[in-house]
Amino acid sequence: MGTFYLTEPYCFVRKESERLKIFKDRKLVKEVKVNEYIRFFIHESSTLTTDALLLLAEKEKEVIYFSGNQFAARLVGKENKNVRLRIAQVEAHLSDQKSLEIARYFVLAKLKNTRVSLQRFARRKKIDLDSTILFLKQVMEKSLLAENLDQLRGLEGVAAKEYFRVFPGLLSRKEFSFLGRSKRPAKDPVNALLNYGYVLLKAEITSALFSAGLDPYIGFLHRERYGRESLALDMMEEFRAILVDNLVIKMINQGIIKQKDFDQNYEEPRLTDQGRRRFLLEFDQRRKDEVFHELLKQKLSYREIIQKQALLLAKYLKNEMDDYYPFLTK
Repeated sequence: MGTFYLTEPYCFVRKESERLKIFKDRKLVKEVKVNEYIRFFIHESSTLTTDALLLLAEKEKEVIYFSGNQFAARLVGKENKNVRLRIAQVEAHLSDQKSLEIARYFVLAKLKNTRVSLQRFARRKKIDLDSTILFLKQVMEKSLLAENLDQLRGLEGVAAKEYFRVFPGLLSRKEFSFLGRSKRPAKDPVNALLNYGYVLLKAEITSALFSAGLDPYIGFLHRERYGRESLALDMMEEFRAILVDNLVIKMINQGIIKQKDFDQNYEEPRLTDQGRRRFLLEFDQRRKDEVFHELLKQKLSYREIIQKQALLLAKYLKNEMDDYYPFLTK
């Protein structure tokens, strides 16, 4: 099951049996079988009837509303009632040593997966990334010796800075300039794409954490802050480079996304509706790509891997596993 994207604005969606009928300007434009999808992304200006929302909740489908390129709201069905897991998660969060141990897994996975991505680019594009690849290896070694979370975050920060220093060299279409990593506002279209991809990835991981019975707001590397899904941000570290960064590079280098796909009439570049649809389709396809999971010894889609990682983390927190094994690409 995949994700359904309703990117067309000002639609009206109503239920009929176990289907959703989508209307625009009072004309039927699409019918969707609810059971064929696990998640529904809805344009903020579109309206779902109460019956439609209740059907999605009954079928335990997640509904995510987006405003422009930003996450706006989420509707979920029945919550996981695993109270013991929540208690174990809070206890681990309150323990400095346990938090450091778990946070280290996420940081090492990020560094390893980023390093592997750069090694692939170096081979394919015949560019010299040796110094950065070596630097990331050295940061990994130092991360194993970090004595507290502040040290670990500092090491992750310098690694990210070095990675984004060489990031422009991975882009072959020079019309897309990259001015260094910027979040809000994005300084350029490349950052706008990265930001949008990270929002989608966070929504994906948050859903997996909810399903596993974990609280996405109680993290380890990222500490508690009102409204911040800290654990989702933690787990994102495993997947940023392989699911978002590499996708952005591919879309730019292959001309899938162009400058005309951005609206510059805001404080930051924003994807147009057409550009957003294109990005969503590419992201959805990327989630469906299958790779081999070393620990589970089977081929899985990235969507399935994210779900499995959430379950592995839950097992680890419940002391059903001696270690948490983050996903590592090859």
